[in-house]
Amino acid sequence: MIRGARAAALAATLTSAALFGAGGAAGHSATPQAAPAAPRTHVLIVTGLGGAPEYSEQFQAEAESLLDALDSRLGVRETVAWLAEDEALSPRVAGRATLGAVEREVLAMANRAGPSDVALILLLGHGSGRGEESRFSLPGPDLSGETLSMWLHAFPTQTVAVVNAASASGGFVPAVAGERRIVVTATRSPRERERTHFGGFFVDAFALDEADVDKDERVSLLEAFRYATGEVRRRYERDNEMLTEHALLDDDGDGEGSLEPSPEGPDGALANRFFLAEAPAALAGAAADDPAVAALLVRKREVEDGIAALRARRDEMEEEEYDAQLETLLVELARLNRAIREGGSVPCA
Repeated sequence: MIRGARAAALAATLTSAALFGAGGAAGHSATPQAAPAAPRTHVLIVTGLGGAPEYSEQFQAEAESLLDALDSRLGVRETVAWLAEDEALSPRVAGRATLGAVEREVLAMANRAGPSDVALILLLGHGSGRGEESRFSLPGPDLSGETLSMWLHAFPTQTVAVVNAASASGGFVPAVAGERRIVVTATRSPRERERTHFGGFFVDAFALDEADVDKDERVSLLEAFRYATGEVRRRYERDNEMLTEHALLDDDGDGEGSLEPSPEGPDGALANRFFLAEAPAALAGAAADDPAVAALLVRKREVEDGIAALRARRDEMEEEEYDAQLETLLVELARLNRAIREGGSVPCA
């Protein structure tokens, strides 16, 4: 346990790091000379077979809500595609959601992605299960987790999140799980076949402010998962119905998934560092125009990854060594946050 003045100092540092744009700390670091591009986000939304007008309209509304949030709140526009059951549904639809079209879009997204970019594939629709296999319903042949996993080998260095919000989707967890992959399913097995509500609440997490629990003006995939699962439970409780969907998240690659992932892991550590935007839309625009801000965002991600890696090794380290290394990283993170908020240079104390 950390006690006394050291505990207070570390708590203050944690607070500074958590608040986007919090105050700096002692020391000075020159603005990086190199100006690497800030990581980009690539998003593919697939709305599958509705089966009835009410479901088709629901999936369309959820897709358009996320598109609106990506555009206006997150500043993610040029790297987004939507495939739908009916390509005439909206001018925003890039094509019909056939198996071949989904494959082409996934591979095109991989081809466009830079080495440190991130990608989200969101499946909104119905699913089916046979044994331990889950399939996502499309016009024509359906999509299996095994098929999608094969396509994802085209992302050798990027972090990819797959969110299957369909019924009977749980089989995607063991099928898709792997290194640098986050897999979320609305159900814990292919046998939970009832209509799901997870997808709508997952989208709401990025369209509203309530999911940003740590108030850093970003919503991580873990925050979105927790928000959605909480809202699903409340919805069933409000309607006095038995809970028939139990969402899973896997990001350690073991294919088991967790009902309650956390930043400390084993599932949840990677999702806690996965953001659809590294900063609010205004700062994302600044990163595109200012190489210094872009470089700071890259360094910020590196420091956050370092904190996660350090926490994963906590049990192997002496307490004082762990505390010292964590404090060093948190101080740098606080300074980077302030520099990004103020538009470029890392501040002195």
